[in-house]
Amino acid sequence: MNNLTKISIIIPVYNVAEYIAECIQSVMRQTYEGAIECIVVDDCSPDNSMTIIEQIINEYKGTISFSVLHHDRNRGLSAARNTGMKEAKGDYIYFLDSDDYISDDCIEKLVSPLQKRDYDMVIGDYETFGDYQVPSLLFEKQNEIIGNANIFHELAERQIPVIACNKLYNPAFLKSINADFIEGQLHEDDLWTYKICLSASKVSILHAVTYYYRQRGNSIVYDSRIKSKQRFDSMLYTVNYILDYKGNVNPADHTQCALTYIGKCLSYAIDGDFDFYNEYKSIRRKFRYHPIWNFIQHKISPIELKRSIHYAFPPKIGYWYFLLRRTKAHKNK
Repeated sequence: MNNLTKISIIIPVYNVAEYIAECIQSVMRQTYEGAIECIVVDDCSPDNSMTIIEQIINEYKGTISFSVLHHDRNRGLSAARNTGMKEAKGDYIYFLDSDDYISDDCIEKLVSPLQKRDYDMVIGDYETFGDYQVPSLLFEKQNEIIGNANIFHELAERQIPVIACNKLYNPAFLKSINADFIEGQLHEDDLWTYKICLSASKVSILHAVTYYYRQRGNSIVYDSRIKSKQRFDSMLYTVNYILDYKGNVNPADHTQCALTYIGKCLSYAIDGDFDFYNEYKSIRRKFRYHPIWNFIQHKISPIELKRSIHYAFPPKIGYWYFLLRRTKAHKNK
């Protein structure tokens, strides 16, 4: 690639009138000299978000090409991203959530590694702001990871952020693995990133903050109106996908990924304080008869296993026997 690399920025929009101007204007301020197309996907936003966007775009005099796509009904973030991907014409795709914004030199910096070679994915660093702070997870030393086994290992070690935003994706690579977001799922980024890292072979790491990630207590993920059961069910879908995956991956890394996502899944159930005994039994049964369990029994020492489970599972849950007692208590209520 060269400086003429075309970038497609995809922005799904739903009920973000308070933040959308800051988001769109951050795209307009990009210092990148190559071509940028910005695809705005209106997911039937009930507020005046689209009115604000249209006004800003109509007043814009720069070189970035803006297009607006409309859903005929509200279909969710995953569907909006999929719609944007289908229409994208860029050499690389970039996802930007409509309540966040990017640095002025975001695209310029993310494209810079492409002077060296093509990558399946280029990852930038991010900062969080808003109602609460979340630490970013990004490599401290590495500038690139070559080889699928190495990439998947870094995901297993929680060294690759699971958010889909702030990464350049090669659309040819995405097409080769039939990458789509699963419609109707919360926490869709978890499964998306897992699938990407199962197949990616060349990843570049940029040690610069290029994305500002707003943490909102009333966002779709954290909205109190969204029942914890929905969050649990969405993460359970991801857990089952991981446990059903039969590809050629390192058993230790697969084990770590499974523990991480099982821990997330069950923590949502604990937080929701509902009876998830049957779901827990299903996960445990599948886990116990999965090849990764044989790996645990024969390859991982008890000390390493305890450390792994402690790391993957929230302290509120603890070890398997504690969780089983908790679920039995729920069942007997």
